[in-house]
Amino acid sequence: MDNIKPVIFPNKDGIQLFGMLHQPENNSQKRDAAIILLSPGVKMRVAPHRLYNEMSKHFVDMGFTVLRFDFYGLGDSGGDIREKYLADFYNSVQVGRYMDDTIASMDWMEAEYGFSKFILSGLCGGAITGLLTGPNDKRVDSLLALGIPVILDSTDIDHSRNMTGGQLDLMRKGYFIRLFNVKSWLRLLTFKSDYKIIWKALYQSVKNKKLLSKKQKNGKKDDVIKMEKNANNFNDHFPVAFFDMLKSSRKILFIFSGADRLHWEFEEKFSNPYHEKLVQYESLFEVYIVKDANHIFSYSKWKQDMLKHAASWLEKNYRSSRNPVDQQ
Repeated sequence: MDNIKPVIFPNKDGIQLFGMLHQPENNSQKRDAAIILLSPGVKMRVAPHRLYNEMSKHFVDMGFTVLRFDFYGLGDSGGDIREKYLADFYNSVQVGRYMDDTIASMDWMEAEYGFSKFILSGLCGGAITGLLTGPNDKRVDSLLALGIPVILDSTDIDHSRNMTGGQLDLMRKGYFIRLFNVKSWLRLLTFKSDYKIIWKALYQSVKNKKLLSKKQKNGKKDDVIKMEKNANNFNDHFPVAFFDMLKSSRKILFIFSGADRLHWEFEEKFSNPYHEKLVQYESLFEVYIVKDANHIFSYSKWKQDMLKHAASWLEKNYRSSRNPVDQQ
C-alpha cells in the first residue's frame, strides 16, 4: 500500500511545479534512496497509458518513496513552452532544458523529507534529462532509463539521412510485403511515395549489412564505426554525461523496447562506436531489451517485463532502511 498526496514546490525561477508524492506506509521498510520519475517529452507526470502511476505503485511496494511531477510549461505546472514546433521542443529537452527543474525536485525532497540520495528515472525525454542532470549533482546516485534517445530532434535535421540499419531493414521488409498490394503500387505510380526513403531502405540497408559482414570476417571495424558516427543528429552531450556518471561509480540501467527505433539508434550510434570504452565500465551499467515491445510498453506483458527487471536491479543495488526523517 502507498500513501499518495499532491505537492507543490518552486524551481529556481520561482515557477510552481506540481507533482504527486508516493510514500510507503510501512516506515521500517523504507529505502535510503528516493526515486524521481521525470516527465517524458510533452507528456506529464502520468506518462503514456498511466505508465508512471504503475511504476510508482510497483516501486512503493518495494519500500521506495517516489515523486513524479510536471516540468515547467507542462501539465499543472506554471510556465510556458514557446517553441513553435514539437521537434524544436524535443531538441531543447535533449540538451538539458529541464535539468534545473530536476535539481529543484531534489532540493525540495531533501529539505522536506531528508533524502540525500536519488534514483532518477523516466521514459525518453525524462531519461535523457536524468542522464544530463547526473554529472551536475552528486545526489544523483543512479539512473534507471527507459527508451533513452541518443539523437537530437530539430526542424533543421533531415532524419531520413540518419536512419539506422535496423530501421532501414524493417522498412525494406515492409516494402517487399507491399509488392502484392495494389494500393501501394497506385501510391508509387502517382508520385505520393517518398522515393528517397524507398531508395535508402532498399540500397543502404544492404550496404550496411555488407559492412557489418566485413567487420565480422576481418575483425576490423573502422568502416562500420565511420558509418555509425557519420550521423549529424547524434547528441554529443550523451557520451559526455554517460561516462561522467560511470567515472564517479554511479550505476546506470538502460531498458529499451525491442521494436523501438531508439534501441537501434542506441546500438548503432553509441554502443557499437564506443564499444572499447564501454568494456571498462561493464560492472556499472546494464542494457536490457523488452522483446517486441513498443516505445511506451503499451501491452501489459511488456510493462510487466520492464517492471520485473527494473525491480530486480533496484533490489540488487538498494537496501531497506529507516527513512532519514525517522532517524532524526
